[in-house]
Amino acid sequence: MSPHRVRHSAITAALDATDGNVRKVQKLSRHRKLDTLMIYDDNRHKDQRDITDLLDGMF
Repeated sequence: MSPHRVRHSAITAALDATDGNVRKVQKLSRHRKLDTLMIYDDNRHKDQRDITDLLDGMF
């Protein structure tokens, strides 16, 4: 466990609690760029894993 992991978990939990409202969570995280928070949000949805699983079933 590291401070960065705690911070990452808190930001992810805040995104879950606000249904992905990156503007609100930006105030908590103090990230300047919304692009940074979008990375957290994308990871939260596990979209890449879902698509990989779909493609894996095709072969």
